[in-house]
Amino acid sequence: MQIPIIAAALVCGLVLTACGAEEPSTEGDRRTEAREAMLAFAKCMRDQGIDMPDPQFDGGRVTQRGPDERVSPEKMRKADAACSKYREQIEPPELSPEQEQEMKKAALAHAQCMREHGLEKFPDPTFDESGGAQIRIGPGTGLDPDDPDFQAAEKACRDELPDLEEDSQ
Repeated sequence: MQIPIIAAALVCGLVLTACGAEEPSTEGDRRTEAREAMLAFAKCMRDQGIDMPDPQFDGGRVTQRGPDERVSPEKMRKADAACSKYREQIEPPELSPEQEQEMKKAALAHAQCMREHGLEKFPDPTFDESGGAQIRIGPGTGLDPDDPDFQAAEKACRDELPDLEEDSQ
């Protein structure tokens, strides 16, 4: 099973929808709830025997590394099912069609920038119907996010991606 690693800022400003709340949460509350749900999901996965680090938050950008590829698909499915209540609480922000196109354009520009900064194997992101984007990096891809060259490229290219948290305030 291929485990995606969500690149920073490609899942910008994840928000949590208010389930069963009588009054809608403020945007700040939803971001806080989303962060709590992401942390709870990672902890749950660890409790299920999957070595998944906590997500890293940087403004409206979120980086979540998945477990390495040595995790069996069956073990991953069981852990994901056990932790699905947390994963289901996390949804990407609602974007207008214009914002979604801007996000896709920026994500593709970011990937191109990473390649131009020496990471020839850096892939274009894949997009889902809800506006989320993912890039798979890590073992077996020829890309190591802990490598100094990767980190230098990420630093040089981070301005290619919008920070929706800043845009929504």
